[in-house]
Amino acid sequence: MKILHAADDSPHAENAERLLNRFPFPDGTEMIVAHVVEEFYVSAFGENIGQYVHEAMHDEHIVHANSLLKLSASRLSGHFKTVREQLLAGHAAHEITKLAAAEQVDLVSIGARGMNGLERFLLGSTSEKVLLQAPCSVLVAHRPTRARDIGPVPDRLRLLVVFDGSPASNEAVETLAHYPLGDSVEIVLLYVHSLVTSFRADILQRCSQQWKEEESVARAALDKAARRLESTGVSNVGVAVHEAADVTAEILKVGESWNADIILAGDTGKSSVDRFLMGSVCKRLTRHAHCGVWVVRQKRMTDE
Repeated sequence: MKILHAADDSPHAENAERLLNRFPFPDGTEMIVAHVVEEFYVSAFGENIGQYVHEAMHDEHIVHANSLLKLSASRLSGHFKTVREQLLAGHAAHEITKLAAAEQVDLVSIGARGMNGLERFLLGSTSEKVLLQAPCSVLVAHRPTRARDIGPVPDRLRLLVVFDGSPASNEAVETLAHYPLGDSVEIVLLYVHSLVTSFRADILQRCSQQWKEEESVARAALDKAARRLESTGVSNVGVAVHEAADVTAEILKVGESWNADIILAGDTGKSSVDRFLMGSVCKRLTRHAHCGVWVVRQKRMTDE
């Protein structure tokens, strides 16, 4: 397995490293730590700054970038036997996705926000573009805000798996099944029924035969997914069925109340819209979750 971690000075990226160090990846997993040096804006009168000054500032950025790479690599080297550094130049999202495709990595890890002024206020444009464009799964990490993240490392990593019976959610379960999870994780498989609350239509919805059949099918699919994970040696697997008018809000609520470390979801759901666009649920999760969000995507090779 091969992982690409986008390192920067942000606490979001540092928390991504924390999650990577806690996850039981297979032995021999290769880690690539990359940092992109982007063109910097000097001032409105930047054209008047001498070439020597501009080059000196660029050299300073390179020195800082190399120092950052070494620091990030050192934090990951205790968990990954093979860690190599990669310094890139250009537009961050483009260079990261380009490297991910060239190296055919299985997972890209990135902080939700970077360190520039705009990204301190909005979801990092880099992380969102990487999430949309990466040819593989993406882990987006947020700044640690809870004692669970900041204090002593808990015994088990808590994974909340969003499951709706779609091929994407089955892919997420299969991805986990191929990792040596054992007793190092706790997993909850969560299915959220979408309610139509306008004009209290949810009352009729719950009474319908179709609703009962859907719930029966959902529970059967959840039990099957749980057995699949348990067959690999995972002993702490639970299932949950919830009802909500806002599916994403309910997932976020469950993740926060359970103190999930990572919310894991397939990159598309079962709706017709989601088959053409990145699943809206995944996009909202990465924007608003208080923990890491791992969007599972089947790896696309560079020759496709």
